[in-house]
Order: sequence, then C-alpha cells, then structure tokens
Amino acid sequence: MLEIEGSLGSLPRHAHHSVQVAVAHHGTFVIEDLQGRQLRTNAAIVPADQPHAFSATGAWGVVAHVEPESSLGAELIELVDDPSHSLAWHQAGQILTQGHSAYVEGRLRSPGNTSHPLHPGVAAARDRLQVELDSRPIRLHDLAAAVHLSESRLSHLFAEALGITFRAYVGWLRLLQATAAVAQGRTLTEAAHLAGFTDSSHLTRTCRRTFGAPPTAFSTIRWEILPM
Repeated sequence: MLEIEGSLGSLPRHAHHSVQVAVAHHGTFVIEDLQGRQLRTNAAIVPADQPHAFSATGAWGVVAHVEPESSLGAELIELVDDPSHSLAWHQAGQILTQGHSAYVEGRLRSPGNTSHPLHPGVAAARDRLQVELDSRPIRLHDLAAAVHLSESRLSHLFAEALGITFRAYVGWLRLLQATAAVAQGRTLTEAAHLAGFTDSSHLTRTCRRTFGAPPTAFSTIRWEILPM
C-alpha cells in the first residue's frame, strides 16, 4: 500500500492500477469521474483503472493506493456499487469511514489474510516479478516459460485476472518502485535508473500520467506491504 498524508491538493484527470482511497480529516474535496460528474465529499474510494480528477483547497488528510489484487483491495472494491460513478465512490467512502473493519482510527488496515483468488500461473508470475523486477528487460516469453505456460496463455490470464496487460503491470510495478525510492531520499535520476526508466524525465512523465503529480509529490510517502 502506498500512503500519502498531508495537504490533499488538486490533480487533473488520471488513472492508475490501484484502488485509491482519499479521506479528508479536515475540509472536503471534489471528486470527478470520466463523465464529468462532480461530487464534494470527505471520503471516497475510486476503483482501479478508473479515470478521475481530484480538487481540494485547504483540505488535509490521507490518500492511499492499494493493489486491487490484495485482500484489502478486494474488500474495498466490494464497497463500490458502480465503479465508474463518482456518487458510488462517495458512498463507498462513507461506508468505509463509518465503522468498517478495514478502517480503524483514521487508517486503513488489512481485513484479513485471505487473498483475492488468482490463477496459479498468474500468482507464480507475480511472485517472480517481485524478485526479478531489477532485471532488464523483463520479457513475457521468459516469464511464461518459468511458470510453465505459453506466452499467449499467460498474457490472456494477466488481462483476465488483473484487468491489465502484462506490459502495463510491469510498468506499474516499476513506477511504485521508483516512487518508493524517491520517498526514501533517492534523487529522481537514481530512482529512475533503479526502477528501469530511461531517465528522470521519463519517470516524471509516467508519474504525472498515472498519478497526476510528479515523483517529488511522494516525498512524504509511508510505504507498507500488506499481507496478500
């Protein structure tokens, strides 16, 4: 889980492969969906890969990005009735912050140790990706052979199980690695090279496109690995 605490600020429309939870402890913010439907709230859950914009002035709180395949991610997704509608995001945020077991004393926590079920081949591939992320490049062909699947089969399973292509998922993991490195005090150039980006400009462009903000916005990140 990627968690940022502080001034909530404003972000243009963007999308990312994470479930986003935004909670304003002071003030409110406006969340906007792809259809331009805006809603002012103090808490919202935006499902993974849903384009959205975020506007806050003077609000302070927490924004968390949770992997949708984690147990916590699955629990949060179940709270959202309509994944593309800002009203449903608001309603899910209210459910979460008003006594839900995944939200305790102003913080998210894992609701249990049960995992969102994945095909064994996808699970094995994800485990290898976590270990081999520093290898360059990571090829689908090599990973498929390592988990005893054909390249086309593994590609199909990734899209079916995770809702994202293999290439996009590797890019997402690299971006998380880079933002974590920035939060730990690495320079943009160091973080970019560590995570396999061409240079700091490449990292910054990708981060803005995904999170709506540059990597330096993550200097106050608290990085936590939740049980899967």
